[in-house]
Amino acid sequence: MLAAACGQATPTSPPPGGTPSGTAGSPGPSFSGTPAERLTRAFASLRAGYTFDSTLTVKGKPAATVAGRRVGDASELVIESGGAKVTYRIIPPAAWLQQVEGEWIEAGSAVPTGDPLALLLAPLTVESGSGSSDADQLRATYPAAALGLSGTDPVIVTISISGDGSITARYETTVDGDPGVSETVLRPAGSQEPILAPSPLPAASG
Repeated sequence: MLAAACGQATPTSPPPGGTPSGTAGSPGPSFSGTPAERLTRAFASLRAGYTFDSTLTVKGKPAATVAGRRVGDASELVIESGGAKVTYRIIPPAAWLQQVEGEWIEAGSAVPTGDPLALLLAPLTVESGSGSSDADQLRATYPAAALGLSGTDPVIVTISISGDGSITARYETTVDGDPGVSETVLRPAGSQEPILAPSPLPAASG
């Protein structure tokens, strides 16, 4: 979910050791239903609100991180990359970013997604994977464009659903020709402070 923000990103083959296409693994005993039903159920648990952390690793080193939260249709997130840090507050249709000195300004058209869950809601396929017995391991495929990636081949995303409702989504990619891994963790957080517009509101641009 973060790879597209750091150069030209394209998907790569899944890591070795995963479940081959068409082969079902064994989910933990507390998970029931088809893989698609289990994934849908896990996503539904985040509708009341969630926090998220994303890390893009390139050539084995962290290249960018995102930490944020979502309440209703509003989001607040902090992006760190290349030694720089930017805070966004997104309340559609408006969005603002906070400058280094703390002043808020209206964000331009290139606003990052404040809802990483939305990118995962429509997989092409979902099947059981293999892994630990205390987490439900799934393998889903997505159109590359749905994840903000270039290319036409479907992307395989490994998804781990923990007993506390947290969801970890991971896929391999390339960034400007270098191998990379994108990993996002979503955690249920229904009780949060509301996300409000900056006060005072910055003057409208133009």
